[in-house]
Amino acid sequence: MSIGSTVHGRRAILRGLVGLPASLAVGPAAGAPRRVPAVEELAVPGFPDANAIWGATGRDTHGRLWFGVSAKRPGGSAHLLRLDPATGRWTDAGAVNDQLGRAGVRRDGEAQVKIHSRILPAPDGRLYFTSMDEDGEHEDGSMLPRWGSHLWRIDPATLAWEHLLSAPEGLVAAAVGGPFVFSLGYFGHVLYRLDTRSGEVRRAIVGAEAGHACRNVLADVRGHAFVPRLGRSATGASEAHLVEFDARFDVRAATPMPRYPTASGPTANHGIVGVASMPDGRSYFTTHDGWLHELVPQGALPTAVVDRGSFHPEGVAYAPSLFVRDNGRALVGITQRDGRFEWVRRALPSARSDVAPIDLGTRKEVLLYGSMTTDHAGRCYVAGWQAADGGGHRPLLVRVADGG
Repeated sequence: MSIGSTVHGRRAILRGLVGLPASLAVGPAAGAPRRVPAVEELAVPGFPDANAIWGATGRDTHGRLWFGVSAKRPGGSAHLLRLDPATGRWTDAGAVNDQLGRAGVRRDGEAQVKIHSRILPAPDGRLYFTSMDEDGEHEDGSMLPRWGSHLWRIDPATLAWEHLLSAPEGLVAAAVGGPFVFSLGYFGHVLYRLDTRSGEVRRAIVGAEAGHACRNVLADVRGHAFVPRLGRSATGASEAHLVEFDARFDVRAATPMPRYPTASGPTANHGIVGVASMPDGRSYFTTHDGWLHELVPQGALPTAVVDRGSFHPEGVAYAPSLFVRDNGRALVGITQRDGRFEWVRRALPSARSDVAPIDLGTRKEVLLYGSMTTDHAGRCYVAGWQAADGGGHRPLLVRVADGG
């Protein structure tokens, strides 16, 4: 499927990015910016064929930051890297292909070029994430990736990996809710649930048409999971519902999401791109066109899915990064619209937003993908790729401090 990097993922995001002027500094949208954020690029340790970080970011309980760096060529291997933001020290925690061999589950010729999911701590103190490959898959959803995917956990102290699950689908997203780890696979939006206490794995097919693949799955502290289902109505129009699974893994509700389908079609629609969890148990998320939604638990009733309008004050904008500010009283994040990157700060529960320019200097062919990771100082980490000297791309990681 080329999630976020090649084929339709790249077509959808890079349209309007490739060929931008050398300087990507832009002016604010309507209204004066609250504060221009400071943007600092961090040098990511390289390995042969490293080309991007596709939203694979996370933080452990000790404040160390984790990044999944993906490879480009078939047969390559993604690596898991750890950064101590206090010292600036990087550690290579291992390559997926090597870990498959150590676990005794690597098939002849198998490779895993991507870590695409977030890297998430669970109550057991370990970090969970997925790896995947794209070899042989068909964009229309008619053929799964040849090598499928794997679910992993790592001890952040010893860097010991443990293989948990192999899946034929491309496991593109992960979430932790209570004792459960959820992973979402394409094609067809197949949801897996691992119980970290017993090791039990459950599986459900949620449904997604024509090769559509949502980039995130949602979960809350109750152990509920939320997955979009994209299909067709009786009239043939594209329609979407957010399906809620309860702690028993039963479907609790399917709430219509009229803003989820996009004019670009199901394969170019990245679905849920930004996610933010609030201290009180509520959650926010953005869809492909930057529409903001709130999830509000209602006890025994289905979770309310509340439309909060566009995250960017001027309307449609790709908004894959969301960060919580002011103890849940604000959301911030980078948006991309009309070839410009901007920093949006939105007060909650109001819809008041401030917009500031993001200056990326002379970097070219920049893609800033999804991230929800901050350090203990509140600085935000946003990752993606940029043009590499000599052609192709290399990973891009920026640290944003907005003073808020």
